[in-house]
Amino acid sequence: MTQTLRDRDATDVLTLEEIAHLAKDGGKPAETLTNVAALIAKRFKSDVCSVYLLEPDRTNIILAATLGLRAQCVGTLRMGLNEGLAGLVAEQLRPLAVEQAKKHPRFKYFKEAGEDDYQSFLGVPLIDRGVLQGVLIVQTREARAFREEEIRMLSEAAAQVAPVVSEARSLDRFIAPVQERLWSLARNTWWSWDQDSTGLFRDLDPDRWMKANHNPITVLAEIPLAGIERRAAELGLHSRFKYAFRRHC
Repeated sequence: MTQTLRDRDATDVLTLEEIAHLAKDGGKPAETLTNVAALIAKRFKSDVCSVYLLEPDRTNIILAATLGLRAQCVGTLRMGLNEGLAGLVAEQLRPLAVEQAKKHPRFKYFKEAGEDDYQSFLGVPLIDRGVLQGVLIVQTREARAFREEEIRMLSEAAAQVAPVVSEARSLDRFIAPVQERLWSLARNTWWSWDQDSTGLFRDLDPDRWMKANHNPITVLAEIPLAGIERRAAELGLHSRFKYAFRRHC
């Protein structure tokens, strides 16, 4: 077996029927994406397959599923669209293939992800109905020059995955539903004269709230996902999030 895919029809990489089957088996979007990543990695003979989703602020992407990177990074590893190769794919909305990823000027090393052994990178945007939803990536240990056919095949696989990601977001089942709700609430002007809503943003980080001049969008942009989840758990804020979200969004 060479370091390229066997000649095969692109639809063999991922079909709508397989997506539906994986969704049925997984049940939850996060599980479905993990199953999809595993299947694509197998079909592409790659060591890593990862799915990054665009966060509600639309300036960052977050690792939502992976086969090959460290599992503990799911839901915590995030980068701006101006960072890293994955960010570049999202920023330019087009595929990117790099044989020696570490030599690329936009390469960014994430020690916690366990990327040390991987050389090559192929990423394609996840776009549904013209709207960016995230990035689909495969990586290999050995240097690999991805062929045009392989890039096309991964792009077609991404086209099959994108609606699943879009549906998860529209149904408020995003990998980080708490953050999704908070961003929706922050953009709704009701928060400014509702004490319950302003109290939520203030309690997340009182110091940041004061320094941001009571601007919830600024506060959310400065707190990483892990910090929001930790603070919400410490103060038991989840029920308050849901209550405020149902009232105003």
